[in-house]
Amino acid sequence: MSFLAVLESIFIGPLKLLFEIIFKVSMNLAGHPGIAIIFLSLIMNILVLPLYRRADSMQEEARITEEKLGKYISHIKKSFSGDERMMILQAYYRQNNYKPTDALNGSVSLLLEIPFFMAAYQFLSNLDILSGVSFGPIKNLAESDGLLLVGDLSINLLPILMTAVNVVSSAIYLKGFPLKTKIQLYGMAAFFLVFLYNSPSALVFYWTLNNVFSLIKTIFYKIKNPKKILSILLLIMGVFFVVFSLFFYKTPSEENRLIVTLIGLALMVPI
Repeated sequence: MSFLAVLESIFIGPLKLLFEIIFKVSMNLAGHPGIAIIFLSLIMNILVLPLYRRADSMQEEARITEEKLGKYISHIKKSFSGDERMMILQAYYRQNNYKPTDALNGSVSLLLEIPFFMAAYQFLSNLDILSGVSFGPIKNLAESDGLLLVGDLSINLLPILMTAVNVVSSAIYLKGFPLKTKIQLYGMAAFFLVFLYNSPSALVFYWTLNNVFSLIKTIFYKIKNPKKILSILLLIMGVFFVVFSLFFYKTPSEENRLIVTLIGLALMVPI
């Protein structure tokens, strides 16, 4: 069995099922695929937040260790060669409880992102309910957005917006990180821009929301009193849900309207 087949059966399959369950529940509440995608992104980000916090912690530990040992490792590599260099490096690693494989800890966040991206890609790229459905300025969630027209040229704006948010988030997060890590994250941003440029708007919209939540998370890492800021943001989201439910939510079910209103009120509780 290939690596991709193992990844599919162990991680991607269950994640796709989770995506489907959350999306269906969100559709029952929101009644529109575009709003359901917002719910999907929000709920998935909340669910995986502990995983990403642990991954970020491991990445920070790897960065600090590399900074601590890097100068001496470079000196050893310049001063010695062959078996002598290998033996000295191994002794130095043992003294500092470091293994060369620990360097992979700096890429945990990227590795963690792969199964979630593949699950989202497979789920949202083949969702029949999105066909012909508009959402705001997006005419069809099942096709690329083509929001910007320059003469006869149609430019997909969502992937560019997605990349811009990703670059801003990376720039804030990468302050003080080594060049290798910066190349990795900016390279991933460029990869997503190229890979998702002609993808369905629903998928790009979902990944753009993920990048927005990632930016918010990064800001919390860099500012004081993050709990206060989080409470204010939850309050804003709560007000949005309540106002949407009372004035813009077109549904024949008063029960669904009540649930969305209660969600909004619950978000206001921390303030």
